[in-house]
Amino acid sequence: MKALIINSPLFREENHLYDEDSLPPIGLGYIGTQLRQHGIEVKLIDAVAHRISLDAIINLITEYTPDFVGINIFTTNYELVKDLIESLHFPTHIVVGGLSTKQLYNQILTWRTPNPIDVVTGDGELIMLDIVNKTVRDKPFHQEGNRRVFQINEASNYLVKDISDIPLDRSFFTNEPTNHPLGFTEANIVASRGCIYNCTFCAAARSLNKDYPVRERSDASIMAELQEIQQGFPKVNSIRVLDDLFLKSEKSIQKAINVFSPFPFQWRSMAHVQTFRNVDDGLMKKLKASGCYELFIGIESGSPKILTDINKTKNVRTIVDNLTKVFRAGINIKGYFIFGFPGETEEDMEMTYQLAMELKQLSLDNGVNFRTSVFQYRPYHATQIYHHLEAQGKNLWVTNMAPNAELTSLVGRYQFNFHSGNFSAVEYQVVESYICRTINLNGSNIFSNLESSTQALQEKL
Repeated sequence: MKALIINSPLFREENHLYDEDSLPPIGLGYIGTQLRQHGIEVKLIDAVAHRISLDAIINLITEYTPDFVGINIFTTNYELVKDLIESLHFPTHIVVGGLSTKQLYNQILTWRTPNPIDVVTGDGELIMLDIVNKTVRDKPFHQEGNRRVFQINEASNYLVKDISDIPLDRSFFTNEPTNHPLGFTEANIVASRGCIYNCTFCAAARSLNKDYPVRERSDASIMAELQEIQQGFPKVNSIRVLDDLFLKSEKSIQKAINVFSPFPFQWRSMAHVQTFRNVDDGLMKKLKASGCYELFIGIESGSPKILTDINKTKNVRTIVDNLTKVFRAGINIKGYFIFGFPGETEEDMEMTYQLAMELKQLSLDNGVNFRTSVFQYRPYHATQIYHHLEAQGKNLWVTNMAPNAELTSLVGRYQFNFHSGNFSAVEYQVVESYICRTINLNGSNIFSNLESSTQALQEKL
């Protein structure tokens, strides 16, 4: 029995200009590990890391002729995955997973292939093993002929109730450890699943995933993995936590301090703008001392109207005050911004730009770095905004997303410059100009002020 797991491609053709770092597909690694530990021959193709064309992937799959093909899918690459599956002209069993499948499954079931297709929403590692062994205990949520849809929620036999003990074979990942532009070497972990917040543009919003609980690994579990990384990858001196939201409260900050302080690692993770609301400077200093040198924070907008629309913290002064605590502690921030939300005006965009400039100045005042990561709004399947736009009768054939060559040429970034139309209240050129201006706050080197973090790393070592 052979299984092939695929981290699905972003581009149809091999993109020689694509130079973004890619993250190891840890979720697929968990699935592959379960299969391998139970005697299944399994390989993983990371189409993103290898930057290979769709035709090349199809040739690799055909050459291997697996009995099972597991693949993830996103709004941005729906057409690519569809074409890939429809191009497999040998008997196999297809399994498709990913957050967007909650809304895409009806379309997936229409793909033109005689092969059976299973769509899995939620945890995949346990049910994938039983799909391969033909011993699935759950009843399909939906079935049409040889096409089945499984929802892995609290009522399922396959929900991983305790995520602390899931094994991970890192030999599946060809892009780990990764080398950061500043010169440090980084490995990646997942410490929790799910998010407690309710952003309307995100498919992980709590209101849309009420039957999929938020789960956290134990301190001992995380520390055991850090110990394994330290022993197995002696050159690794940085850890990135890939959770949707690792730092979400004072309690989670204390947890991070507990698990990272015993190790000679610096680390990075996602945090929310409200994470630091009730946190004093003393605890923030301990967070810094544990190795935290950069946090990724979704700021999104500086307009109270837009922030209200997307269920984010609408008081801009609260955002500034909370992030200033991070800066005072000596921790760098990568701030995410989005321009082009439905109905967004130029006035709204200007407020966002002004907020980004203010945060940049505050970081400089505190001797740390604030770098911006900026995107054009795109409606994703299984998000609240998508449902709202759909109810308004908007044309949302967003699976036809394509790389935005014009924006790429202006900002010099390939990974996230996909577009599916302009949903704002202004011409696209205005949206584009604000994206460029906000990215340009980074200057010529977005890591230019991170040398202090490198020095802190050396001191911790």
